[in-house]
Amino acid sequence: MADAEQLRDLIKKILAEKKCDGSEVKVVKFDSGGANYTSALFRVTVSLPKDDDLHLFAKVAAFGESMREKINADWMYSTEQFVYTKLANIYEDLQLRHGVENEHRYVFPKFFGLSSEHGNETVVTEDLAAAGYVCYDRFRPMDWEYAAVSMETLAKFHALSFAYEKEHPEEFQKIAKDMQYKIGSEENKSLESFWVQLVEGSLAVIREENKDRVRKIVYDENVMKNYNKPIDKIVLAHGDYRLSNLLFKKQDGRLQVVPVDYQLVHSGCPLNDVLYFITVGSDQQFRAKHFHQLIDYYYEQLAMALERFSLDIVDVYPREVFNKELKEKLPHMLLLGVMILPAVTVEADAAPKMGNEIDVSTFIFKTNKLYAERFNGIIDDCIEWGVI
Repeated sequence: MADAEQLRDLIKKILAEKKCDGSEVKVVKFDSGGANYTSALFRVTVSLPKDDDLHLFAKVAAFGESMREKINADWMYSTEQFVYTKLANIYEDLQLRHGVENEHRYVFPKFFGLSSEHGNETVVTEDLAAAGYVCYDRFRPMDWEYAAVSMETLAKFHALSFAYEKEHPEEFQKIAKDMQYKIGSEENKSLESFWVQLVEGSLAVIREENKDRVRKIVYDENVMKNYNKPIDKIVLAHGDYRLSNLLFKKQDGRLQVVPVDYQLVHSGCPLNDVLYFITVGSDQQFRAKHFHQLIDYYYEQLAMALERFSLDIVDVYPREVFNKELKEKLPHMLLLGVMILPAVTVEADAAPKMGNEIDVSTFIFKTNKLYAERFNGIIDDCIEWGVI
């Protein structure tokens, strides 16, 4: 489906189903510059005879069969389709019924259609870039303004899980059971070898005196096994909540944000998303000033978001439970430093080019000075906090 002509045919089919007659459909493939590795990306412009042009965005599955099997890509692509076709509607209905005002609502990109064809899975949404939304520079550490609005939005997303569970417990439990994280859930020798290469490549940039301490955490089977699992409180976690998957726009003097990329949504711990965002998007200087402040801010925003659904955070997610889960999840910052940070800091010209021929070895990223600075900063913080 990475062929533009095939995508054009799908767009025309979607438009016909919506009784929207586009006289011309222009499809342009673009490169994310290292921000995306699972899909081919396209911008689509539809000329409408009696209206303004329609600007769409399409994500098309990019993995070949061998890679799909190794990382359970079927689960990834079907998860995102479930989010747009089912979960987004459930959440929007919750917000409407509780009268959540527009400024406090969680917003999904407007969904237009999809293809579930194996190997060509496609999701088509509005093109937020055409509406003035932009990506944050992934090489630049977050500042407080962007971090705060991102945490506020994440709190809204998690609050919707809690509200859905409260109002429809059986439905929620069924979905949560079906949406357990499934990448690496089965033994795979090639992934084991990949993990060793990834770890040892990351350890090469850290100070000698810290290597054994970090190895002890990242090779611990219990740490790995529990990484994407909930502890006490379960939410449908985003799974890939980082600056590259958030689009920002200043509107009426206020920063707006719309999260995208729902391929890794799973039943997990709220703090996984929180720590994921902080770990891969901040540097040591930011955390020295704002780490505890940002953790508190998330909790405050979650309390406010829950109130909009007539829920009390003391009943839903008491601070003592939150603090306990935070302590248990802090070691995962080191896993993130090994697994995700290399992809966030890789230079655009060194980022893998997607195609059917890629394999897991493609994702052994060439580390650089920025990665070394960021990862050593994470390790220093974990030592200071008594994590290692």
